[in-house]
Order: sequence, then structure tokens, then C-alpha cells
Amino acid sequence: MKNAFTKITFLFFFLMAFMAQAQEEKKKKEEIMATIICECLENENPKKLSKNFDDKFNDCYTASVLGALISGVPTDKDSTITINSDGSSDQITEKDKKKALKILEKECEVYKNQINKGNEYQKYLVNSTKESCECINEISTSISLDEKNQLISECITQSVSASNARKYLDLDTVENIKAFYNDIQRQLVNECEALKKITFSNDEEKLYSYSSNDKASDFYNKGLAASEKGNYEKALKFYKKAVEIDDKFVFAWDNLGRTYRELHDYDKAIEAYKNSIAIDSLNRTPLMNIAVAYNYKNDFESGEYWYNKLIDAYPKDPEGYYGLSLTYMRNNKLEASLNSVIDAYILYKESKSPYTADAEKVMQYLLTLFKEQDKVDSFKKICKDRDIELNID
Repeated sequence: MKNAFTKITFLFFFLMAFMAQAQEEKKKKEEIMATIICECLENENPKKLSKNFDDKFNDCYTASVLGALISGVPTDKDSTITINSDGSSDQITEKDKKKALKILEKECEVYKNQINKGNEYQKYLVNSTKESCECINEISTSISLDEKNQLISECITQSVSASNARKYLDLDTVENIKAFYNDIQRQLVNECEALKKITFSNDEEKLYSYSSNDKASDFYNKGLAASEKGNYEKALKFYKKAVEIDDKFVFAWDNLGRTYRELHDYDKAIEAYKNSIAIDSLNRTPLMNIAVAYNYKNDFESGEYWYNKLIDAYPKDPEGYYGLSLTYMRNNKLEASLNSVIDAYILYKESKSPYTADAEKVMQYLLTLFKEQDKVDSFKKICKDRDIELNID
């Protein structure tokens, strides 16, 4: 990708010729900017422009700022032109930029075409994400995580197919299709509550999951109903009654722990989770949530211990590595955090989980922390050793 300086150099002779014309005709800054941006965009290969429009536009905008400033320099005295590192200038206001964009929308065909394509892309992205989320909402929470991820992936594929996005957005390459698919995943992670419910609920039935005691089951179901309404104080009473009647009722202990967590009583939450683990040492829900509760208490060493227990029990479950990464990060163990989130990223990717996007975000955030501590070389080495490609400025 050409950087801003290259773009400015490319347009240098155009700018110099334009400067004299602009001074003679006394054109406004926004008119000068719009003309330069449009000319700049027209000089780009249409296919390359479609793939990297934002980058190309930013280059052209930087050139337009310089052009507008040059055109306003008096010829009878020296004047200093200052361009900020992001290509802006204090002498060009946000109002000037908005006026220039309005001119582009009216008069520049190449700009209008790209904006229309962007709007179409966004429309199909929103629709595909909505359909995917509705499909995900129908997935059972009582199946394995691998089965859930497979069905989530199928929901996304079906939504793309149903929307005819491939036809109308010219998704003619594997790279473009993957990019669209990844954008849907990111939207789902940010906007689809059903995705969180399906991914993090663990209702897979085991020996002690439910109770054979009708009274205990009745109190448990009343607790679920109260929890769904956000009435955690009421739910707490029902779950406590359920485990008093049947102290081997795993799901009741799990939900009791979750309810204590919602009420910020982390010590009681930990106690409930430990009771569940004592009954079933391989129960994924309390193994994961007890670590979260310890992190809320800022007891990161205990958080690390329980995430490692989760990883030991479920070595192919990315959530253990992801949670461990965040715990290491909060405890300022940056190298360990990066390695753990890479582990999570690889497993998310293998299972086609939308949470691949979350792991990428953590890696990018870790990069800023490595930079703050002057450890970028260490970051690069870990990524290289793990075959991870990440844009590092």
C-alpha cells in the first residue's frame, strides 16, 4: 500500500498546477480538497480501490489537505505549512472536511460509486448477521461445544447463501468471501446475545446434572424463572432450597454460584462452585466461573490455577486459554498472556468459532501494552515462533 507521502509525491505536479489556478479563481478550501480527492481516486485502479478504499481515501485526503494549504499560501511572503502525523492540519477544520465530502457526493462519480458499494455491503452484512443470530438462537445448549460451533458455522453459511450476498456484492474470490464471513462473526460477537447464551451455557446432562427429587426440581425451576426476570434475590432463595433438599444437584449449585456472582458476593459464589466441582470434577461451568469469580476478587493466582484446571480437563476448549490470557494480562504477565491468547485463537479458528475475532482484539490490545513497556521485539518473536501474522505498525 502506498503511504501518504508517496501519494502526495505522485500528485505533486498536479498540486502545483492546481495551486496557481485556485489562487487565480479564489476557490474555497473545500472545493480544492474535493477536486484533489476526486482526481486522486480516479488515478487508482478500480479493483484495487474497491479492496482498499479507506486506505486510498485517507491518502487522497492527506494530499487534498496539503493542496488546500498550498493554494492559500501568499506569493509575496514566506508561510509555514504544518501537516500533523495523521495527515490532518489545524488550518483545515472538520467543517471544511464535511463540506468537501458533500461536494464529492454530488460531483465525483468514483467516490459516489464506492460509497454506494459500501452501503450495499453494510446492508447485506446487517441482514446476514440478523439471520445468523436468529438461527443460532435455535441451537440447544445441552450439546457439546464442538457441536455448537459446527451449528453456529452452518448458521452463518446459510445466512450468507440466503441473502444472495455473493451475487450482489461480487464476492468472487475465496479471500473476499472469507472477509465477509469474518465481518459477520465480528458483528455476532458484538451484537448477538444468543451467541453468548449458546457458547457459554453448559446444560450437557450428566449423572448429577438434575435432581430426581420433585421438590428440589420445582425450586430449581422457580429459580430459573426468577433469574430470567433479573430477580436474583428471589432466585437465590429458590436455588438454596433446591440444594438443601438435594445436595448433589449440580445444576442448582452452578446457578447458585452464578446468582451470587450477579449479586457481587464472590466468596459465596466460589463456595457454590466448589460444591459443584466436588460432585463432578469435570464440570465445565464451575471450573470456568470459579476462575472468573477469583479474578473479580483480584486474586489472579487463584484465577490462573482454576483456568489451568479447566485446560487440563478440556485441552481443546479455547475458553480456558482465553480466560487464562486475560488473567495473565491483569497480572502483568504479558508474554504468558500472549501465548495463551494465541492458543485460544488457534482453537477458535479450528472450530470456526466467531470468538476468533475476540482473540484477535486481545492480541492487538496486548501489542499496545508491549509497546508501552518497550517489548515490541518480544511480541514479534512470540508471534513469529507461533506462526501468527499480525499488523504491527
